[in-house]
Amino acid sequence: MKVRAGFALAAAVAATTIAACDGPTPSSASSACGTSSAMATPSTCGTTDALWVASDYSSSAVGAMSTSVLATSTAGRVDLGADPALAVSRGRAFYVARELDTVFELDPGCGTPMARFSAHVGTSSASSDPYDVGVARDGSLWIPLYLAAKILVLTPGCEEHFIDLSSYDTDHNPDAMGIAIVDTPAGEKAFVPLQRLNPYPKSTQPSWMLRIDVATARVEATIVLAGRNPFGMSEDAAGMLWLAEPGNFDDATEPLAGVERFDTSTSTTSLVVHEADLGGSVAEVAVTGGCGVAIAADATAANATSLVTFDATTGSPLLTAAHSPLSTGGPGGGLDLEGLSWLQGDLFVGDRRRASDGYPVHRLAAAGCTLTTQPDRIFLPLPPVAIRAP
Repeated sequence: MKVRAGFALAAAVAATTIAACDGPTPSSASSACGTSSAMATPSTCGTTDALWVASDYSSSAVGAMSTSVLATSTAGRVDLGADPALAVSRGRAFYVARELDTVFELDPGCGTPMARFSAHVGTSSASSDPYDVGVARDGSLWIPLYLAAKILVLTPGCEEHFIDLSSYDTDHNPDAMGIAIVDTPAGEKAFVPLQRLNPYPKSTQPSWMLRIDVATARVEATIVLAGRNPFGMSEDAAGMLWLAEPGNFDDATEPLAGVERFDTSTSTTSLVVHEADLGGSVAEVAVTGGCGVAIAADATAANATSLVTFDATTGSPLLTAAHSPLSTGGPGGGLDLEGLSWLQGDLFVGDRRRASDGYPVHRLAAAGCTLTTQPDRIFLPLPPVAIRAP
């Protein structure tokens, strides 16, 4: 979590009209819920392979990128707050403005904000801290609220429902960090990883995965995860969930930390590779075919980051931090690699260290799981946070 910037939208957003399902009585705005915004969508976005969000934690930018021409479209560098996340689900894309308790739906081709949804709970100024968005088959939005210990379910008609998570940790907040809504053999289910940091921010107890039946909005199972502190989650083409589990970032040798594979069809899970074998605490993971890549941080105060690889089938480490093709070692290298995505067979990795042309997104060609750094890079106007294919 970064320092909160308050609840007033940035001037660039306030000066525009965006369709909203916003405020204390969402049903009153139901006619606008999910409709397109008056902020004009560009007439053409060109070829788009992914959306990106970037932030220096005082301002932000959002846009699209193409892997074919390695050019960016910043959608006017719209500022939507200071502490963003990027979510994609069922072909829809969302910018989660965590400190604003607001979710913006984005044009999946350009990154232009089209609609706004409030994720604030109650009347106090305390933040709910929305973390992710999952889209159900009926079009409802499921939004885990990290600080409010709830899941907000927002129907297409802007009706609000909440699933209370306070009973899943003794401090009454199990730290729900993400959501994936998946069609399983038993029907449509929502999977929600719980970090269960207690005392916060230390990982001292088992982390859990909740399985929620979407049709009834009832928690039907609690699965103990093999690793601790799910920090990032991605889904591969086979429908497996991959969890980056650093445990505690001040220790890179914990036996219950690394990369975990969760099978949504059976609700079974295993720790595929340990952080000690990769050479760092895992902050992000992305898998395609049998190749797994991750961003791992060392246990120093700087938390210098490295790109590491592993065999996603066997769990064997391939490239460890000590032999990484891309790293941010040295003083001040704290968690500088951020934003990891497979696009069109290549790997793209964000870098929060400024270069002369902006903040780079590195491109690495892949032959199997052998990565080769390419000279062409994409540059963003602010430090990258996330890169996701819509």
